[in-house]
Amino acid sequence: MKLKTKAWLVSQGMLVLTAVLIQLTFYREIKFGPLLGMEKRGYWEIISETEPEIPPFVSEKKLPPELYDARLPLSEEEIKAANLGAYRLSARQEEGLRMAFAGGWIVNLIYFFAYHILFAYFSRALVQARKRRGT
Repeated sequence: MKLKTKAWLVSQGMLVLTAVLIQLTFYREIKFGPLLGMEKRGYWEIISETEPEIPPFVSEKKLPPELYDARLPLSEEEIKAANLGAYRLSARQEEGLRMAFAGGWIVNLIYFFAYHILFAYFSRALVQARKRRGT
C-alpha cells in the first residue's frame, strides 16, 4: 500500500471518528421529541427529517398546532403558556443534529479535495527540490 493511501486512510478515519463522536454527543443530549408528550425519536428519523407522529392524546382533543408543536415559530409567552420549553429545545437540538450531519459531509468533501491537491503539490515540490540539489 502506498504512503499516500495510508496517510489518507488514517486521516480520513480520524475525521470520521470525530464526526461520529459529535453526532453521538448531540444525539445523547436530546431528551424529548419536538411535539408535546413525545418521546425522543430515533437517530435516522431525525436525520431524514421524517415527520413525527402526532401523539394520540393531541389528536383526540383536536388541539391547535400552537399548543403542541414546538417546531412552529412561537413567541416566548406562547411557549411558556403551552409548556413547550423542553420540546422547543429538543426541536432546536434536532435541527442542530441535522446541520452537524450535513456539515460532516461538507467537511469530508473539502478535505478530500484539499488532501489530494496538497499531496500533489508537496510531491512536486519535493521532486523539484531533489532535482535542484542534484545539479
